Amino acid sequence: MDKDKEYEVVSISDWKRWIIYNLIGEGVHNVLFEDQIRKLSGRHFEENLIFALNNLVDSGLLLKLETNKKRKFIVNYEKLFDAQRILNDNRNWKLSKTSRIEDEKGQYNSNNINQFYAEPEGYSFWFNLEESPRKERSVYNIYHRKTDDLEFAAQIITQKNSKILYLGSLRQNRSIISRLWKACLDLSDENIRGNGDFILQDLQDKERKACGNNRQRGKIALVIFKKLEYVEERGKKGNSTIFRITGRHPPFSKLDDLITT
Repeated sequence: MDKDKEYEVVSISDWKRWIIYNLIGEGVHNVLFEDQIRKLSGRHFEENLIFALNNLVDSGLLLKLETNKKRKFIVNYEKLFDAQRILNDNRNWKLSKTSRIEDEKGQYNSNNINQFYAEPEGYSFWFNLEESPRKERSVYNIYHRKTDDLEFAAQIITQKNSKILYLGSLRQNRSIISRLWKACLDLSDENIRGNGDFILQDLQDKERKACGNNRQRGKIALVIFKKLEYVEERGKKGNSTIFRITGRHPPFSKLDDLITT
């Protein structure tokens, strides 16, 4: 799996909006400790974030306090109107890495900025994908556990929030990801379309419990299986992508079959 990834440079002004958003963006005046800022930004933590934080303090928009030798930051109530003006720009953020413009200082500025969230603890970033539903754009970050490259988690980021789905490991027989993989094998064996093809809805119908109350787990599982080359796309049926098993399997799956039989 690819572990090296190049990240775009985020402008200081965009980091300012991010900081203000985390302090007052939800209508509640929050307090942020230094270690919280590092944790929230996760793998995106970089020098421009520190510059943005210091600039907000120097301009009086934020107050820097110290409690038990720990630094914390709050929005200066006397400068609340100015902070809210910065926040107004945040409401137009879109989860996209397009429309990047390089200024004369060589810094990238964009009206479209990701809201950065830390990765799940114990997991490493693998890849991400974007989708554009009718109302807003979502980003799916896919992770694998540092100690098990076949144990997966997905972070779903929208303009409003972030949530993490844990799928378990393909090395665990009853994990969510294993049950969805076995459902894919069953769908292929059933040859429901005469050629082994199936779509996400078929997977949802086959393994409702593992898919949960929505299609997100099934969708994420198929993306992972495609990345691992266990399934391949075979075209479209309406708005749905058609999948087919490639013949590749987890390296231990045949051994599991022998043990269970």
